[in-house]
Amino acid sequence: MEIENLKKAVRILQESGELAQLIPEVRSNIVMAKENAKKIEDVAGIPGRITVVHGKPRAFMEPEFGVSSHMARLILTIMKHEPSKRSAMNIKFDEKIINISKKLGLKVSFYDRKDEPEDIKKIEGGTIPWGVENAIKRIDSVPDIIYHQGAWGKEPSIVFTGTDAVDIAKMVVCISKLYGISNEPKVLFTPQIENPVAKSSEISCIFCAMAEGDPEASKYVLYNDGEGIIVLNISPYTKGHLLVVPVRHYTDLTELDPDALKNLFKTVQKAIILIREVIKPDGVNIGVNLGEVAGQRIEHIHVHLVPRFKFETSFIGATANTRVIRENLDDSYAKYMEKIKILNNE
Repeated sequence: MEIENLKKAVRILQESGELAQLIPEVRSNIVMAKENAKKIEDVAGIPGRITVVHGKPRAFMEPEFGVSSHMARLILTIMKHEPSKRSAMNIKFDEKIINISKKLGLKVSFYDRKDEPEDIKKIEGGTIPWGVENAIKRIDSVPDIIYHQGAWGKEPSIVFTGTDAVDIAKMVVCISKLYGISNEPKVLFTPQIENPVAKSSEISCIFCAMAEGDPEASKYVLYNDGEGIIVLNISPYTKGHLLVVPVRHYTDLTELDPDALKNLFKTVQKAIILIREVIKPDGVNIGVNLGEVAGQRIEHIHVHLVPRFKFETSFIGATANTRVIRENLDDSYAKYMEKIKILNNE
C-alpha cells in the first residue's frame, strides 16, 4: 500500500511545474512508513531523490523501502509521538513558505542546528531525531512543518509531515502555487469560461427568470420544487459552488415569513446533501450577502454554499487575494445532475 501511495504522490508532484522552484540543492524526497514502522527498512522513498528536468520535478526510479535514511529517521521519530503521521517530504527553505504555511493554519515549528549538543553530533544520524524532538517540544505538539536554517555545510530545509504521501504531495503542490503568486488582486479561471447567462434586456431579475424556467437563464438550474431552486454559481469561489434561491422574489431576509424561511433552509439542506455526495468537500461555507457593500450583486435573496477543501488552491486568497477555479461549469453541472435524484429521495 505504501509503494502505491508513493507512486500516486510522485505523479501529482511531476505534474506541477510550480514545484520545481521549491526543490532544494540536495534534491527532494518523499517517504511513507509502514504502520508500526520501527526501522529504516520499514520506510519507503524514492531512490536517487526527486530532481528537476526541463523545469519540472522528475523521479527516475520507482519507490523502494530502505532507500532514504535521513527522511526515514525523521518520520520514525515523528511516529513515536503521532503514529498516524507516516509520510514526509523535504523542500527548500524560504521565509515566504513559512509565512504561507502559517496563514493556511498549518502547525509550524523549528530547531536550530547551532544548539545541537556535541555528543549528538558524534552519533551517526543523531541530528535529525534530536532536531525533531526539539521541534515537537517547542510547540508541545507534532508539527505539520519542521524547518531549520542550516549550519556549516548544511543546507537550510523545510519538511512537511502528514498521514500519507498523496496528502503531502497535494499540500506541497498547493504551497508551490501560492509561492509564485504576487499580491496583486486577481481571479484566475482555469479553464477560461464565458458568462453563460444571456444579457437580455427583458430579464429584470435573473433568479426570477430561472424560477420561471426561462430557457435563456436556466442553463445551470439543478433543482426547482416550486418553493426554491438550486443553481450552480456562474462565478464560483470553489468548484461546485451552489446558490439556493426562493422562487418568490424577496430583497431582504427579513421579508420572509416563518414558512418561507423554513422552505428556504429545507432547500439549503438538500443542497448540502448534493454537495457532499458529488463534490465530497472537507467542509462547506454557507452564507447570505445583504446589500451591495456586503457583496450582494442581485437583489433577490440567495444563499451561497461553497465547498471547502483542506488543501484547496483557493486558499491563495488567504495569501495573494487570488482565486483559482479549475473546473468548467458544464463539467460541474453534469456531475451534479448525475446525482440529482437523491434530492427526490430525500
